[in-house]
Amino acid sequence: MTTQIDIDFLPAEGAVVRLIGLVERRGYELDAMSYAPASTTHRLTMTVRPRPGPRRIETLKAQIARMYGVTSVSERMGSPRLEAAS
Repeated sequence: MTTQIDIDFLPAEGAVVRLIGLVERRGYELDAMSYAPASTTHRLTMTVRPRPGPRRIETLKAQIARMYGVTSVSERMGSPRLEAAS
């Protein structure tokens, strides 16, 4: 099963690489990705698929939300948006 995740983050050097690395280290495969820069925050949309084993998308979203510079994380399937702590 694939899931689309929207990630809004502040532009910073290496931010996209850190986001991709976290997703892969947490046991998800990246199927597709789109990037939309904006004036204040950028948006990265990832389509991810879990590798075999018990994995919860809510856990991945919470881990992404804790990353430096991330302002919000949401799932395209209409799940609630998580606001990152500032």
